[in-house]
Amino acid sequence: MNAALDKTAVFICHCSGNISEHIDINFLKKTLKAEGISVFDYEYLCSSEGQTLIKNKISDGNLNRIVIGSCTPSKHGTLFKKCIKEAGLNGSMLEIANLREHCAWVHPEKAEATEKALSLLRGKLGRLENSEPLGDIKVDITPKALVIGGGIAGITAAVNLADNGVSTYLVEKDPSIGGNMAKIGKVFSPDKLAEECAMCSLSPLMNEVVANPKITLFTWTEVESLSGSAGNFTVRLRKKPRYVHDDCTGCGRCNRVCPVMVENEFNCGSMDKKAISLSFSQAVPKTYCIDPDHCLQLNGETCGKCVDVCKSGAIDFSQKEEIIELNVGAVIVATGFEEYDASQKPQYGYGTFKNVMTQMELARMLGINGPTKGALIRPSDFSMVSDIVKSSTGTCESKDSPDNSSNHSNDVETPKNIVMIQCVGSRDEKEGGNRYCSRYCCMAALKHSSLIKRKYPDTEVTICYVDLRALGFYENYYRAVQDMGVKFVRGRPAEIVEKPDKSLVVRIEDTLNQKIKELPADLVVLSVAMIPSQGTRKISGVLNLSQDESGFIKERHSKLKPVDSSLDGIFVCGTAQSPKDITDTIAQAGLASVRGRAFITDSPKTLANEIPTFNQLLCTKCEECFKCPFNAISLNESGSLAVDPLVCIGCGYCTELCQTGAIQIAGFTKNQLKAEIEGEIKEGDVLGFVNSGIASLTCDNIGNSVLTYPSNVKLIKVPTSLVLDKDLLLHAFKHGASSILFLEDPPDSPKAEVIYPLTVSHFEKLKSEMGDSGNRLHFKKAYVPNTKGLAGTFTSLSREGEMI
Repeated sequence: MNAALDKTAVFICHCSGNISEHIDINFLKKTLKAEGISVFDYEYLCSSEGQTLIKNKISDGNLNRIVIGSCTPSKHGTLFKKCIKEAGLNGSMLEIANLREHCAWVHPEKAEATEKALSLLRGKLGRLENSEPLGDIKVDITPKALVIGGGIAGITAAVNLADNGVSTYLVEKDPSIGGNMAKIGKVFSPDKLAEECAMCSLSPLMNEVVANPKITLFTWTEVESLSGSAGNFTVRLRKKPRYVHDDCTGCGRCNRVCPVMVENEFNCGSMDKKAISLSFSQAVPKTYCIDPDHCLQLNGETCGKCVDVCKSGAIDFSQKEEIIELNVGAVIVATGFEEYDASQKPQYGYGTFKNVMTQMELARMLGINGPTKGALIRPSDFSMVSDIVKSSTGTCESKDSPDNSSNHSNDVETPKNIVMIQCVGSRDEKEGGNRYCSRYCCMAALKHSSLIKRKYPDTEVTICYVDLRALGFYENYYRAVQDMGVKFVRGRPAEIVEKPDKSLVVRIEDTLNQKIKELPADLVVLSVAMIPSQGTRKISGVLNLSQDESGFIKERHSKLKPVDSSLDGIFVCGTAQSPKDITDTIAQAGLASVRGRAFITDSPKTLANEIPTFNQLLCTKCEECFKCPFNAISLNESGSLAVDPLVCIGCGYCTELCQTGAIQIAGFTKNQLKAEIEGEIKEGDVLGFVNSGIASLTCDNIGNSVLTYPSNVKLIKVPTSLVLDKDLLLHAFKHGASSILFLEDPPDSPKAEVIYPLTVSHFEKLKSEMGDSGNRLHFKKAYVPNTKGLAGTFTSLSREGEMI
């Protein structure tokens, strides 16, 4: 055994059977001990007892290098590094072999999983043999936080941070904060049968945002980019012009004289909004905003009526877009959800039949500040109602009079039969649907049924369900709604047919009695799935956050770190993370604020030290490395190369630029990678070089999803494939690799947009340099949702290798 490994030990975690039931740990111990390696195993190495075992063995054996065989390092890597540091070792003297996600969970045959586990441990031992201690890079954390999204989750997080002394920026893309909760009208709680006014809970919090001196609010603003590192983020905001100054008094004169009606997004598309307006009457800030797409003055026509009546002189058509840069230590993402597009299920007629609507649209209709002022009306009759209101009041604005609801009921008949259809786009294995349960839909249907039955007791309400899910105390609410006379039919409707009078017929098989039913309906309400908002999808790319297969922002660990994102210093809460109701959203937002504050106050922060190192003796001062796309490399005062650790992302592009080999990435030197290859690879193996970001997470998720692939597929993590060269690839082929896969992050973020094309061109260059062997090189993007496809790629490459 090499002298460098004399004081090396391997610790293997049983992981409560997750590893030990699929891998023969005794065989691993026996084999490695025969090779002169000290080996210890324990049921839970992540427990305090397990960490104490590691520390004691380090002390007793004077160990200086540690390999841990456990679950993915993305879960407990930080914990184990802290453990060995407390025992006096340098953090770079630790390697973690992923025996769970890369072995136990993907290889059902115990012998194959065990053999691969042994190769992974040997690879990490070889890597450690060539490792050198790395110094810590410490920076002070900026004591400020950014919250993205001004719904109930973002508001809660911002207020909690501010109340705990953290200066906080709250950014909302719409003209007002409030989010989806402001649209709902009435909400319920697990311990109550009565419905409460949503704004009674939300409005005080909204006002607290503008009253709190620790909160700076940016509305009508979007996050454009994020740079820097955890604890020292630079955020670039793009603030759109309102064309109205902040000294607007909110008097509404401008709205009353504006001649242009536009679609009201707050009222789910009703044409009851002016080109200059507030989002809703309780909007915060209470500053009017002009729609530039519909304002006559901004589109070259002569108008200016709003200017003429504004006594405060707040209208300003010369306002321009602003770019704002902020420095923050932590970020909380609370970008919310939107409703599934029910038109993807044409059998329900949404978008085709006027009297088919969603639960959110029904919520707006039942709201006293909604398009019908709380009256239950068929959408096909709504134009008639609008005409009645206008003729009786003479002005659109006067519709706010509470007396108008009586006009609706006197002139338009209330729907007598309402059918609600659950799980539209949820719990759906078919194309265009989502497999997950959206959690809130059943309770939303029950709430609206309750509101309707109380106000219109003669209206028949029928709920067509797959399974009614009313968790915990919500069961009491479910029973109360049943007692009101709401009917329930178990089954998913096959189709909806419209009659000439715009009424509908819902055809469904009642799966409890196996009978086909035709339910008459004046109104059909679809309980559609909760899906990630466009803002959530966009911010995931801007911040380079991992998403799950449905597009929600993926937490680092559902139990241990349920609000931590895949990146240090960035947290997620509310429906940006997964479907949930208001109660759970508020609770999670509170946790996110606690985690954010804890991160900020833990200053200074130790940065990852896996950045370029320079061999000044080999450096020719050619300055090719200055082509770093992030401008991370420069000459210091002494004329030597230096790297800015706050800017560098450790991608390795500089290693490709350097023709003399003077630059290597600390922790990923050529000697380390060669040694890991030698330890892992056997004849006929498929070798995957995996980007340590999203690609690595995708590989882990293959195991999390209980998918499989051949055990001769071996994965080695690298910053990016830019650190690979011809020499390394030839080394891999020499040691038996049948093919080599470059697995890279997709270009879904500002950083990845820069790196990805560089990795593609680097791959093509290497493929050309390798001659005939270049045909054995492969390249693939790794998207988190495509775990099944990636597992299939591994299998295909393995089969091709068998043929070779």
